[in-house]
Amino acid sequence: MTSGKRQDRVVYVGCTEAGFDLLRYVHEELTTVDELLTLTPEQGQANNVSGYYDYRSYATRKGIEVTTPQTYSMDNEEDIGHFREHGGDVMIVHGWQRLIPGEILDCFTYGALGLHGSAFGLPKGRGRSPMNWSLIEGLDRFLLSLLHLDEGADSGGVIETKKFDINVHDDIRSLYYKLVLATQDMLDNVLLDGLENGFDTETQNGEPTYYPKRGPEDGAIDWRDPTQVIYNLIRSVAAPYPGAFTEYDSERIYIWDAQPFSADFVFDSNPGTVVKVFAPAGDFAVETSDGTLLVTDWEADDWEPKRGMTFTSLQNVSIDSPNRVDSNNHKDSLTGS
Repeated sequence: MTSGKRQDRVVYVGCTEAGFDLLRYVHEELTTVDELLTLTPEQGQANNVSGYYDYRSYATRKGIEVTTPQTYSMDNEEDIGHFREHGGDVMIVHGWQRLIPGEILDCFTYGALGLHGSAFGLPKGRGRSPMNWSLIEGLDRFLLSLLHLDEGADSGGVIETKKFDINVHDDIRSLYYKLVLATQDMLDNVLLDGLENGFDTETQNGEPTYYPKRGPEDGAIDWRDPTQVIYNLIRSVAAPYPGAFTEYDSERIYIWDAQPFSADFVFDSNPGTVVKVFAPAGDFAVETSDGTLLVTDWEADDWEPKRGMTFTSLQNVSIDSPNRVDSNNHKDSLTGS
């Protein structure tokens, strides 16, 4: 522990990998976390939490009280009653894919802090999976805001905002690394003062727009899409998310990492055809509508790539496949930009 820490009662809420990194930073560098609210592995699996991570052993080692809720949404009398009895000064929430009930928010002197953002800045891009969608859309920046949570979806007052870039090599995991660093910077600036004086906020201005929910089946690859669209989809749902996938002879193949390869080699094959397998690594190149994609990390139960195999092009309604995801109509419906 660093010196000069305050003794306010702080509750941390989270159950994902990125949330764990942030918990460690708050507890070890800023102020003591008194209570951790998290999910058990069984609850994480039952609620399909992408990137679930079990915080409990760390919390036990550090002397942090651990609470697991009756339900993920906590909209029941037992969970609400717990915080009526054991409230605190501030709740810090990250990696919790449910709204915190207002009755629980009211149990904290200075409320609850949460995170949300988009490439366009709030209130644009509220809703689900904004960083995944930003990769899908091929956007080049993200404006992450530290919010004073209210009962609405990402509608609370903005305490501070931090910009970071999205580069051509980023995938969803590296974006979460950037999110952790950006959040650390913002908490460095406001947390200790806020625990003494409360948090200054600015109301979100403008017409909000919302990203839609994504599910595991939204990782389907349509090889008739342009190479860049396929690449953006793959990196947007890479680990710890469920992954992009294709099929050959009803066998599902998950593609965890790939890169645009070349538009200069013409193979005259149908999109989705494996045009070259590179030994001994097992990497392979696949024809797309406008070039080739090099697959460098894949997973299948009973399949090996062979030249001439043609994957099934799977419809992906979530990105309007096989039309470009950045077509004007679709982009407007997602971002309102």
